[in-house]
Amino acid sequence: MNSHQNLETVKHLYNAFGTGDLQGVLDTLDGGVEWSVPGAAPWSGEGRGHAHVRRFFEAFGTTANLKLFEPRGFLADGDQVVVIGYEEGEARKTGKPWKAHFTHVFTLGNGKIKQHREYVDTQVIADAFRD
Repeated sequence: MNSHQNLETVKHLYNAFGTGDLQGVLDTLDGGVEWSVPGAAPWSGEGRGHAHVRRFFEAFGTTANLKLFEPRGFLADGDQVVVIGYEEGEARKTGKPWKAHFTHVFTLGNGKIKQHREYVDTQVIADAFRD
């Protein structure tokens, strides 16, 4: 696949996420996808495969309210797509908000996302979950 096709695959993932279409998200992923989200939030961790990604989105959806999620820039180079964005959310348990810029790095192969790595201010998110 070329950079443009890889970019379209990643944009499809964000569109599916934005409409709550978990199956649409999973359809963009390789069966053995590596999914890495740092930090101490309930959805943080590293794992492989669709089951891990499903648990990630379920944990996020049951513990947080996402108020704003804006992918603001997409950069594609070969099998890599980098997304720069901003989010605002709230921990359901505490009602505390967070605001953070993020960078998502995707590696693709054969038209599917093979790896996702998130870079974000994990401290502000962890603080939102502390009583």
